[in-house]
Amino acid sequence: MNRIFLGKWWHWAILAASVAALWFAGDKRMHVIHFNTFILSLIAVTAGVIALLVAKSRPGEQITRDPLEWDVEEVPEGEPVRLDESD
Repeated sequence: MNRIFLGKWWHWAILAASVAALWFAGDKRMHVIHFNTFILSLIAVTAGVIALLVAKSRPGEQITRDPLEWDVEEVPEGEPVRLDESD
């Protein structure tokens, strides 16, 4: 499962909780009936997720994605990676 779900488990827990909260708001039709409340909750959830990620991460820690493992060949340090095959 670590190869499928990259990153820390609590990153995925935060994602699941925020999606559940916003799904609940959408299910209650807040985006139609209570638009201002929906927008404020959307901003609050987004700001809360970002604040939690920044607060729980050590300075200099990579929080966006685990390093890629190169399957075909190892790319030397400092060299650009070409993703297209056209020449």
